[in-house]
Amino acid sequence: MKKYILLPVLILLINCGKLQECYSGYVYDETSRKPIKRVFIKENFSLSFKSTYSNEKGYFKINNNSESIGDLIFICNGYKTDTIVTIWSQHGENLKYKFVRKESDTLYMKRI
Repeated sequence: MKKYILLPVLILLINCGKLQECYSGYVYDETSRKPIKRVFIKENFSLSFKSTYSNEKGYFKINNNSESIGDLIFICNGYKTDTIVTIWSQHGENLKYKFVRKESDTLYMKRI
């Protein structure tokens, strides 16, 4: 029984080392592969959410000092709005992360 309790705790501790206390990454145009500035990025929480805009290099960073991690919504005129799931698992596989890891992730936005 102790094995079944310790295993989830161990997995959680290993995965926490991969995460940072903010959302961050880059936003690029899907066709030109150039950075997009002034993309509005926000957490997908209904009541209180944090948000920011991407800079001229397409980089963004949103501090996350809460204990929850939500999806991110990317909004920019002339581009299709995109919602990115930041943590997920498929069929019980290992957890996958987007925009919350210490390594930078990139979103390529589609023009309308």
